[in-house]
Amino acid sequence: MWLFILITQLLAIMSSIVFYWLIQPKQSFGKVLLVLSAFLINNLFLIYGLSEFWHERFHVYLVVSILQGFMFYAALITAVIAVVHSQIFKKQPRPIIIRAFAVVVYISIVSLAVFNAYSPVVHRLTVTTDKVLDKPMEIALVSDTHLGRWFGNRQIKKMISLINAQNPDVVVIAGDIMNDTTIAYDNTNMHEQLSELKAPLGVYATLGNHDYFGYDKQITQAVEEAGIKALDNESVLLNDSVWLVGRSDDIDRTRLSADELLTQVETDKPVIFLEHRPSAMDEISVLPVDLHLSGHTHGGQIFPLTILMDWFTPLNYGTKEIADTQFLVTSGYGIGAVPFRLGTRSEIWMITLQSAP
Repeated sequence: MWLFILITQLLAIMSSIVFYWLIQPKQSFGKVLLVLSAFLINNLFLIYGLSEFWHERFHVYLVVSILQGFMFYAALITAVIAVVHSQIFKKQPRPIIIRAFAVVVYISIVSLAVFNAYSPVVHRLTVTTDKVLDKPMEIALVSDTHLGRWFGNRQIKKMISLINAQNPDVVVIAGDIMNDTTIAYDNTNMHEQLSELKAPLGVYATLGNHDYFGYDKQITQAVEEAGIKALDNESVLLNDSVWLVGRSDDIDRTRLSADELLTQVETDKPVIFLEHRPSAMDEISVLPVDLHLSGHTHGGQIFPLTILMDWFTPLNYGTKEIADTQFLVTSGYGIGAVPFRLGTRSEIWMITLQSAP
């Protein structure tokens, strides 16, 4: 906690320096007022956030801190370009132009981060199995929708439109369906939109860690009432040809091992294993699982976590084949605590599962 508070104060110092450079106060009183205001506002948001640690109020502070971080990025980019300009043209650019450029860079970074969060793309993957499959199966993967205050009906409608355009046979959701609670879901009647999500072979979901913060029963009920089957350590046979196995999140102490779950299925048929986190790759890769689907990481969501997360997770984002198992970790469709993505983008995956020729 003390390390976190230290970082918040460093952010306040950085913000003070940036504002001081940008505004260029002339009077001593103005200089002191500017610095004190930056610290006061930052710490008021910090106290507000810590009053509800890691929930809605804290999320507000995270938004403020990330916006401050984007200020640092803008300042760094501006400084580098100013140095390059002076080296090429052998003269210093005008200060007012530099400050105006810094403002434009900052607005561009924030705009890009919001655009990436709310403008999803569709990626494609083809997986070939040696097991018999009469015809290819089209699977739509969505994860980390984090339905809540900043991500609701409009994004659900867009998600359904994108998925319907791909004509999948089945839709699967890899956890973190809601952002901790069903409060915003209920208050804004998201049920009406979510219940429009359909596919010929059904829509299935597993719960993620944010679905277990005290509202797991309500979230499961809401999902099922919307026509989505919640797979809680269960399996289902799709079209009499492909087994879909769904496991609860790591946070669930009662969840079964992958080996136990596979006793429910016929492993001579293709097996898709759906869970929230990609933390069990070693466990899964030695089993007769053809395709493992997960999310949770958000791909790091915001630079530099997009790079740092590679050090702490077996697969932060994308695809990886180990033995006979194809792993896919999506960066997710939603945004979680903050409405920004920088270095990642909201996404849906379309996977074609087919037999080898």
